[in-house]
Amino acid sequence: MTNFDRAQIPAPGPIQPLVFPTIERRRLANDLAVLTARHGHLPLVTAELVIDAGAAGDPARKAGLAYLTVNALETGAGDRTGDQLARELEYLGVELEAEASWDALTVRITAPRQRLEPALELFAEIVRHPTFPAEEVERLRDEQLATLLQRRKDPRALANDMAIHFIFDPTVPYARPLLGTTASVEGLTRDDVAEFHRTHFLPNASSLIMVGEIDADTAAALADRYFGEWPAGQPTTPEFEVIPGVETSTIFVVDRPGSVQSEIRIGDVGVARSHEDYFPLLVMNTILGGAFTSRLNMSLREKHGFTYGVHSGFAFRRRPGPFVVQTAVATEVSAAAVREAFREMTTLRNDGASEEEVAAARDYLRGIIPLELQTTDQLASRLADLVIFDLPDDYFDHYRDQIAAVTRDDVHRVAREHLRLDRLAIVVVGDADAIAEPLRELNIAEVQVHEVEG
Repeated sequence: MTNFDRAQIPAPGPIQPLVFPTIERRRLANDLAVLTARHGHLPLVTAELVIDAGAAGDPARKAGLAYLTVNALETGAGDRTGDQLARELEYLGVELEAEASWDALTVRITAPRQRLEPALELFAEIVRHPTFPAEEVERLRDEQLATLLQRRKDPRALANDMAIHFIFDPTVPYARPLLGTTASVEGLTRDDVAEFHRTHFLPNASSLIMVGEIDADTAAALADRYFGEWPAGQPTTPEFEVIPGVETSTIFVVDRPGSVQSEIRIGDVGVARSHEDYFPLLVMNTILGGAFTSRLNMSLREKHGFTYGVHSGFAFRRRPGPFVVQTAVATEVSAAAVREAFREMTTLRNDGASEEEVAAARDYLRGIIPLELQTTDQLASRLADLVIFDLPDDYFDHYRDQIAAVTRDDVHRVAREHLRLDRLAIVVVGDADAIAEPLRELNIAEVQVHEVEG
């Protein structure tokens, strides 16, 4: 029997070593980039195709098209129906995942090594020769519309959507949901999906990542066998400027009569992933609201008992994404919760953090990174980040050093520069009759009341 003192908090263990595997690159004749990394001891390989065609490139009138297209890939390819594709993938022990983000589309499989070749053959067929049956595209479009309608009824999703609506100018793609809007999705057709695929699914705008029990020469040979005849095209790049939706801090009350809770979002335009302050911002945000022991959580949850949890974070994209503080509280403490969140942001901005807070945040960020690199698909996602954000291949070799180099002065500087308390979109979704006046009494910002559309 051990002498374990349950009254004492266990001391943190040593930070686990991090050895990021070597990345080897090849390039096919059609300009498809192939990145390979040996990883793990299991006979598995993850293959991930990263396509430079994110939702940010959707025209406003066709917003949601990238999302619909990537979801429709599995509905049929070549001479196979969607059901046949599903059965073959299941037989091979392979699950196909396809996702749309603002900056890219990703399609991924993880296959047993001995079945990698037939899995890659099917993978290439799905990516290169989808058939997009009209009835299946219509079904998926209707599901997308249903999801958008459901988001209007879900307080949490509604708050997220309204937050970006007010954080960004309406001309910015980020001001709308990645799924699009009801008006834009209603008009999407099978021809739109097929044209999006023809225009954007190009080898010279894509990278194929293979991680696991595979070497670079084998990966390149397999890539050439199944993707080498994929014809190149003319890639397009979306051009837009990220403009804030507010010039001065404003409280937007989105009315849901009778709500017993309020969903709170406090946000602003953040910074691009390439910004030089990326690492200081990671540390600063961890102190503010990025960990359980953050200032926001200790105040709103532990001290005041307003919420089960509160979180803050930057959405780092190729262009500046949103910075958002988010929580849910009882209606009667909505104004008090906004006041305390605003106070914590103000204090960090004005006074900075202590040496102990900065050290703890650095250790936390350095400690969790190995946990995010254990599986082949986790590592493939990290290599996808290198591709999407044009980071150097040795980026993760120096990741911990970059975090360790962040100082208390760095944290204070980025808090002063990037916590712009005079330009916040403060969104509170709840019962306007109960919360609007207490929010006005805070004297933080003008209060506007909005009805839920649709």
